Amino acid sequence: MKFAILFLLSATAWGVEQTQAPFRLDPGEFRWFPFTVKQVPTEVDCHFEVVKGDASVHMELLPMSEFRRFNRGREHDTLAISDDAKSAGFRRMVDARGQYAVVVQNRAGAPPAMVSLEVRTDLNPNADVVAKTLPPERRLVVILISFAIFFITVTWSGIKLVRAIRP
Repeated sequence: MKFAILFLLSATAWGVEQTQAPFRLDPGEFRWFPFTVKQVPTEVDCHFEVVKGDASVHMELLPMSEFRRFNRGREHDTLAISDDAKSAGFRRMVDARGQYAVVVQNRAGAPPAMVSLEVRTDLNPNADVVAKTLPPERRLVVILISFAIFFITVTWSGIKLVRAIRP
């Protein structure tokens, strides 16, 4: 069974949609589903639905390094997270190759829940989804280079103008 789940989830790395059969989550329990991103950018679209139980389930998208921290009960960073709900999802653009995990977790103290999960990856996301702005570091570099070129041009033009005005 685990081999079949891993095989089907690894197929999502090629841009396939995978719906997981409903599974049971006891209070405080989580299930994780690994997948590998081999080509960037890749859009990851995840959606879960609580088939039976309360709105006490949430989902997270984690790089495998952060999943290890999560699994040990430590503080961790997530790429995307949903609220506790009966049904929720998120769409995230992944821009780094590597292994990732989708974690579905039932809140501690909540009643057991039957959860259905759908994970879809898209290797060719449409242009509306792809980011159209530069990251902050690149934006700062572009601004600094632009200012430098502007001041060099103004200084050079000013020197030429002053030399032309002098007799």
